[in-house]
Amino acid sequence: MVETAFPFADRFLEERCNLCGICLAQCPVLEWPIERAQAEFRKLLEAGWSEAAERCTGCMACNILCPLGANPHTRIMLAWQDRYKREGLPVRARWVLPYQRPSMITKSLESLPPDERAIVAQWEQNVREPRDAGTAIYAGCNMMLQPRRLASPIFAGIPVFGSLDLCCGEPLYRMGCWDAARKAAENVRQTIGQMRLERVLVPCMAGYHLFRHVYPEVFGIPLDVEIVSLLDWIDERIASGKLPLSPLGKRAAVHDSCWPKASGSHFLDLTRKLLAACGVEAIEPEHCRERALCCGMGVAAARFSLCHIADTAIKRLRELQKTGADFIVDDCAGCDWIFAIAGLIPSVKPAVPIYHLLDIVRMAAGEKVNPGARRLAKSMAKHSFAPLASAYLSGRRIRID
Repeated sequence: MVETAFPFADRFLEERCNLCGICLAQCPVLEWPIERAQAEFRKLLEAGWSEAAERCTGCMACNILCPLGANPHTRIMLAWQDRYKREGLPVRARWVLPYQRPSMITKSLESLPPDERAIVAQWEQNVREPRDAGTAIYAGCNMMLQPRRLASPIFAGIPVFGSLDLCCGEPLYRMGCWDAARKAAENVRQTIGQMRLERVLVPCMAGYHLFRHVYPEVFGIPLDVEIVSLLDWIDERIASGKLPLSPLGKRAAVHDSCWPKASGSHFLDLTRKLLAACGVEAIEPEHCRERALCCGMGVAAARFSLCHIADTAIKRLRELQKTGADFIVDDCAGCDWIFAIAGLIPSVKPAVPIYHLLDIVRMAAGEKVNPGARRLAKSMAKHSFAPLASAYLSGRRIRID
């Protein structure tokens, strides 16, 4: 079992905190002088809000940095939760959140090529009419938008299931909308229980950590099934000789997404181990591993601002490109399409392709792989411009349905 690097809890562990300020002083985004870091965190505790909550990108580095395991990021999420209870969310948030219809995700799914829509339709069928299998792969929302990754010979014989009605609820959890996130967890538990599975392989680091830790430890909703990271499963297949690979002879700038940090060094090391098995040299950007910068997706929880998201994504992309690697690799399908959307800006367009780690493994296994996120990004931008422009003009606030 993979151990977590910090405790998951439904509260900030204030009894452990000595207001040292290390969490904000060493934060890769804030990097405040220690005196200011201490003052801002004290303000967060006493007033319930501070600039830390305003500027947080949700990367969770503060939880790793805290020497006493007080879980400071949970305190920031609780500040967002209190704000949501007081004010609700800007109406534009509905366009990007799970279980909402119509949304950016539903419109993007409708725009997939026919063969990819057929793949997703089969995954949805596998939820309604489960196949007789002890092991299955859970395709979260982001993976459903790029279904070819799991429609690979590597996973032959293992059914994939997924539906927009079966989202893990990670954005709701991260934004502090915990009542809605708890309902999502209950829905997942009920559905997976009805499928009578023994083991679920999860490609998404967010889904994996929610299923393994957030559901039982924060919401009190354990899943009665073994949860295994798909990356761990691939590593076992490579070690056993069941997945032969040919070296690619490339160099990749590694973007570490937010959630792997929750398991300490395990998945951070595993990413580099899998790249090495594929004959790819890992090149580290300035901010990497536990102090890696967010792609921009987590930023929405703080400000609900497209400019804030874009600024964060552009900053991270430029840092990755400075490495001079042959391509950029990440472990998160959400990071994929955030980077791809930012890359639609002519001055930002990456000079090298961006691949998901599963794409690299597939290429080393002999598959022909094309980065599909740019096409997806264009579809998202096309369908989102008008609804978001209209929503930005509205001062209306909403509660998540």
